[in-house]
Amino acid sequence: MKPLALALLSALLAVAAFPSPGLSFLAPFCFVPLLLAIAWEPDPKRRLLCGWAAGIVYWAGICYWIGFVLEQYGGMSLPLVWLSFSLFCILKAMNFAAFGYLAGFLIHSRWAILATAALWTGLERVYGPFGFAWFALGNAGIGMSVPMRLAPVTGVYGLSFVFFLINAAVALLILRRPRL
Repeated sequence: MKPLALALLSALLAVAAFPSPGLSFLAPFCFVPLLLAIAWEPDPKRRLLCGWAAGIVYWAGICYWIGFVLEQYGGMSLPLVWLSFSLFCILKAMNFAAFGYLAGFLIHSRWAILATAALWTGLERVYGPFGFAWFALGNAGIGMSVPMRLAPVTGVYGLSFVFFLINAAVALLILRRPRL
């Protein structure tokens, strides 16, 4: 499967992991295809584009309701709604793009599991200062009893870190399978 298709699959799985579809069990595994895409793509620019494309699809899928709000309550015309929403998704996806670019340098390292999870969580922390702190990966675990026991201690970013640790571990198991 091509890296871009894997990245887009990750975005769709991540959207499905949130409470609206109710498939929260996907949270620890939804970014495995993105990590595989990053590991298999040798060109840093293409890794950046894979991350960015995944981010655009993710934000469009998770925030689909924004267009309705802008039209109904903001009084915006439909073309302006689409333009605004598209710009929102493109800008919010910059974190995914940064992840795609930077994780490519980390995924083959000895500390890949911890490093990619720390990078992901660190980039999630940037959501808040830029005005939209919702939809961190840890929020997807709201319907899961065991991760929710960690939430009072670690907060949502601690849950994101744990979920991404699992994603990275599974991806590395897949990447190393032919070498066993």
